[in-house]
Parts: sequence; structure tokens; C-alpha cells
Amino acid sequence: MAPLKAKKPADTYVVPSLTDSSSEYASLLAKQVELQTRYGELNTERGLLRREIEVAKAAGGKHPSIAVAQLLGDNTEASVAGLSKKLREVGTEMANVEAATEILRRRIDEARDAASKVVCDTVRQEYQRRLAALCEAARALEVAREDHDTLLDDVEREDVRLCASISVAGRAPFRGAAGPEGRLVMPLLSSAS
Repeated sequence: MAPLKAKKPADTYVVPSLTDSSSEYASLLAKQVELQTRYGELNTERGLLRREIEVAKAAGGKHPSIAVAQLLGDNTEASVAGLSKKLREVGTEMANVEAATEILRRRIDEARDAASKVVCDTVRQEYQRRLAALCEAARALEVAREDHDTLLDDVEREDVRLCASISVAGRAPFRGAAGPEGRLVMPLLSSAS
């Protein structure tokens, strides 16, 4: 029996990626990264604003509204009211990014289906070639197994006791790689060497 051949590096087939197969899918993924980055920035800004509000409140004193602070000529952006307004704006933008991310997730799923079809169409010929090779190897294995069984039948017909040089595993049931006993191929191969 011929030894199993190792795959040559020159035979390497590269399956195209989904992003290479669909510019729409690639652009949606880029948009997803952009939204995730923006959400992270907003989350950081929200944390900073909350701390600034705590510090401003801890400083004590009255906290006038933005309109009153403007009339007094105070810095409205640094006031508790100004910081709170900015915090609400950041929260609203974060909610918008979350909503956009959910819509984008659905669009990515749809685009992934379309891109997957393109990849499958691209690799179909290579898949069929490999499947044909697998079926041919399975047929060759079946013929070799029948030859092997014929020899063991002949040995048993002569009422010969099987010894260590003839593996007992050789008589184990064999259903091929897809069957539950398919794992017996390796013990059979090791006993042949």
C-alpha cells in the first residue's frame, strides 16, 4: 500500500475572503469599526463629564442655570448646567450610535449572505475537484479492503490461527470514514507498517 502523500505547498488553494469578494460587505465592516470607535470615544467623554460634574458639585455654591450664568458672564460650559447639557447630548449621540450599529448589524448579515454566495461560486470548481479526489480515494480504499478481507478469508479457510504478525484489528468492521467505525483506518495503517 502506498504511503499517504503530504500536501505540497504549491497545491495550496486560497479561499477568497468575504471582504475581497464584496466591496459592499467590506464597506459595511469599515463602517462598523468607525461606529465602534466613535462609541468608545463618546463613552470616554461621558465618563469625563460625569467626573467634572461631581467635582463642580463638590466645590459647593449655587449652580445657576445656563441662562443665568450667561447673564452673569460666567463660563457656561464649565458650569454644572453646561456640563449636564453636554452629558445629555453625549448620551443622545451614544443612543444614536447604538441604533445605527443595530441597523448596520442586520445589513452586514444580509451582505454576508451575498458575499458568501460569491465565495461559494468562486470555489465551486476547486471543491468539486477535491470531492472527486476524495471519492476516488474512497473507492480505492474499498477495493484494498476487499483484497485484505479476501486474504484473511483464505487464511481462515485453511484453519490458520491468527498470530501477532497478522493484526486482529484487521478483522474489525469497517464502514469508511463517515461511519462510526471510521476511526479504525489509523490502527490498520499502523499495523501495515
